[in-house]
Amino acid sequence: MTKKEIPKKWKAYQKICFRFAFICFLLFILLMDWSVNPILSQLYYYGPLSTLLDNLVTWVGQELLGISDIIISPYDGEHNDRTYVYLLYTIITVIAVIGSFVWSLVDKKRQNYQQAYYWLTAIIRYYLAFTMFLFALEKFFKTQFPDLGYYTLTERVGDMSPMHLAWAFFGYSYTYNIFMGLAESAALLLLFRRTTTLGALLTMATLSNVIVVNYNYDVHAKMYPTALFLMAFFLILRDVNRIVEFFISEKPVSLPAIKAPKFKQRWMSKAKIILKSAVIGYFMIYLIYDYTNYNKSINEDTSMKAKYLGIYDVNSFIINNDTLSMSDPARWNQIIIGDQLLEAIRFQEDSLAYIKSLAEKNEIIVYGDPTELAVKMQEIYNEKGLSDATWMQMDSILVNRQIASRFRFEIINDSIVHFEGSIKNDSIYLVAKRNGKAINSFRLMKRRFHWINETSYFY
Repeated sequence: MTKKEIPKKWKAYQKICFRFAFICFLLFILLMDWSVNPILSQLYYYGPLSTLLDNLVTWVGQELLGISDIIISPYDGEHNDRTYVYLLYTIITVIAVIGSFVWSLVDKKRQNYQQAYYWLTAIIRYYLAFTMFLFALEKFFKTQFPDLGYYTLTERVGDMSPMHLAWAFFGYSYTYNIFMGLAESAALLLLFRRTTTLGALLTMATLSNVIVVNYNYDVHAKMYPTALFLMAFFLILRDVNRIVEFFISEKPVSLPAIKAPKFKQRWMSKAKIILKSAVIGYFMIYLIYDYTNYNKSINEDTSMKAKYLGIYDVNSFIINNDTLSMSDPARWNQIIIGDQLLEAIRFQEDSLAYIKSLAEKNEIIVYGDPTELAVKMQEIYNEKGLSDATWMQMDSILVNRQIASRFRFEIINDSIVHFEGSIKNDSIYLVAKRNGKAINSFRLMKRRFHWINETSYFY
């Protein structure tokens, strides 16, 4: 790397921007996205990190900003743009601004941050590579966009949310999921200094597509891919002029790799190679192993629900010994069980209640608005603590507090099912008949790839 490419003396604004980026990016990786790192994940759930963050975010939100609503904490791997996350972004930004100001005061005489720059880019490169590969695995195993099920196939397009419409589009084709996964896997080029610029450019292209989809289809994670894009952009900043020159001028252009610190002892250089190989191997094996088990658990759950899978049309709905008519807004019209994307109860028009089926117990848990449910669950976690024990008992707690309702069902024959339970103080009994239509009988599922189309198959 020549002196011209990275001057020994950085300009004042370069040093200030670097200090801000250094603090901001490291805090984001440590506090915002622990799911890609099994060590940080353990620290979050079984160490002090979750309590520390929850207390800090809640204090800032309620005491400083006057937010009176319950602030819902995220769970592992969740990137919802909820109030908690925006508050944490704000906290990180404020800390980065104050930290870079103080750092500038106490470190005025430093000429540059060559070594710190190398280590920051190394951390960002590895973080982006493993994070993007994690999302690639979601495509390869098709866990992010599951196969289309009864709920999606029977929902009117006009009643879908924009995010549901996007998930239906991506969930239709496994081949397209493989394509997206390969595009996201290109971030693995970031693991090596010589291919960092190429990996960063490909990652930015991939994330641009994610950002456009998330913003325009109101997907719950908008700021997260934006932050990843900024990290990838940070990696190519040193090469921006060369990249522009490559495309515009006719001059030969080279993209030299970032020089790594040189060690005087030979054993330290060897140890560095061993450590790098161990880190890459550990994270790659961990992510693949973790997603293999996750996919296995999904398949096991799906197979357990296979005999109940389907749409059930409600023939009779009795509440407190009173049979409700078809036009009654409180009456259930359809029950959808076993769909990987969403299990639900349909009322009149597009009104819904959501369910979770427990096939091993012949039960369904019925709850209402997901946002209200998340608030109630957060209140329970605030009361009992964020732990595996609380999570395992959550269904029972929700039912006991009449936040959710438990129904037992009995299969009378291949098509008739009886449901019995209560909602608050009302006892409910209903008879439903399975709709015999198979998933593969829907037009969308029957029509696949054709080389020859005499006319547009647009129906």
